[in-house]
Amino acid sequence: NTAFTAQAEVQILGVDQKERVGMPMTFTRLDNKIRVEVDMARMRNREQPDALARLAPLGMDRVVSLIRPDQRTTWVAFPKLQSVVKLAMPHAEADAFLKKANMERTRLTQEKMEGHPRVKQRVVITDDQGQKHEATVWIATDLRDFPVCVATREGNDTVVMRFWQVQFTRADGKVFEPPAGYTEYADMQALM
Repeated sequence: NTAFTAQAEVQILGVDQKERVGMPMTFTRLDNKIRVEVDMARMRNREQPDALARLAPLGMDRVVSLIRPDQRTTWVAFPKLQSVVKLAMPHAEADAFLKKANMERTRLTQEKMEGHPRVKQRVVITDDQGQKHEATVWIATDLRDFPVCVATREGNDTVVMRFWQVQFTRADGKVFEPPAGYTEYADMQALM
């Protein structure tokens, strides 16, 4: 599924499995290009609830990230400021997108969630350095085996990414380019 647009949410759950951070977004993928649109006003942060309110007056409460491994670049655009920051992507990160990794899947259960038949799997991905990354993935069998939920462990936290309203359409390639007319900055400090 290399061409789709969906609504998504990333949650970071603490050791107690309670949400520490929740971030809804619009997620678009075309081949190895990714566009993520976030309205920070909708973000939830249990540990710093007032931090997000401080972004709105700065014009930084709406963020569009353009992840371009083919250019080894991530663009972070701030539409209200008509500004964009160009960030170099580390080679290892770009390679993780571009190189095919070895993937082992183990079927755990079949269940129905949110109206979709889903297969719960344990997935182990081994990169070309031999490092293993493990995730629990729920595949919606009625959505072209799309991974509608992915859960990973990051230290003591659990990171959960959910997708819904999945549309298998090819986005226009222009939406993965930095917006024309925006002022470009070398880093976030220069933007500030």
